[in-house]
Amino acid sequence: MFTKILLFLLFEALGVAMITYREKIVRMIGKNDYAEKYLGAGGTYNMWSIIGMITMFVGLMILMGKFSF
Repeated sequence: MFTKILLFLLFEALGVAMITYREKIVRMIGKNDYAEKYLGAGGTYNMWSIIGMITMFVGLMILMGKFSF
């Protein structure tokens, strides 16, 4: 159970960091042409927000025991 809680906190912190610092991430990595094409203007920023939310959701699933690796 301790491992699940630790992984949950790690995934939540990583997801929040991705959402909070998405502008800095885009400046470091660059824009994603695929995201810009299919998500519209500012698609790269939206992509990082979506990835951050998915990361947080996976952390919640780990805590609830619905996801294991």
